[in-house]
Amino acid sequence: GSERRVEEPQPQEIGLLLSSVEPEEVEWLWPARLALGKLALVDGDPGLGKSAVTLDLTARVSVGKVFPDGAECEPGGVVLLSAEDGLRDTIRPRLDAAGADVSRILALATVPDDNGHDRLLSIPEDIPLIEKGMKRVGARLLVVDPLMAFLSGETNSHRDQDVRRALAPLSSLAERTGACVVVVRHLNKAPGNNPLYRGGGSIGIIGAARMAFVVGKDPQDEN
Repeated sequence: GSERRVEEPQPQEIGLLLSSVEPEEVEWLWPARLALGKLALVDGDPGLGKSAVTLDLTARVSVGKVFPDGAECEPGGVVLLSAEDGLRDTIRPRLDAAGADVSRILALATVPDDNGHDRLLSIPEDIPLIEKGMKRVGARLLVVDPLMAFLSGETNSHRDQDVRRALAPLSSLAERTGACVVVVRHLNKAPGNNPLYRGGGSIGIIGAARMAFVVGKDPQDEN
């Protein structure tokens, strides 16, 4: 009988040669501050205005209003995953005050579970639902406020591996949709001067972000 030969995989098929990778320029939602297709992080203690900042950004993107530094803003849709502020009494009034086009902004915090009750969206399991919402409004911005509220029950936010496993699909979502994904985090209570270690949860969270910002009190101005 004839012998069957098993083809060994050729070693050159493993991995990706960088000669086949096309270099790309970074595209910006807000030049030098918020990159399209990437994760950005906003850290800060409660009550200092993280949500006010993200809603201001949301309003600007929805109408294409220039950024605070005068940079042009191309209009687009926004998806808000907000677990802490009421839509009727906080988010909608703030957006109206900021001159937003609310017909381009989609709130997507809860979805019906199997029993018809509302449950919080879960990252990474519900990424396909989030993507559907982003397509509905042509989102250039997705805000997750705060991240910890939406991490799935299986994710230990202090365990590096868990966090990276949850954030990798979020990074892929940013890349696929070309939107900027802004993730909001509370600070931890650890004393120390290095702001890289002050965000809640694992260091892997800031490791996954392209840009990171801290909201803090102005030491020169109490208000």
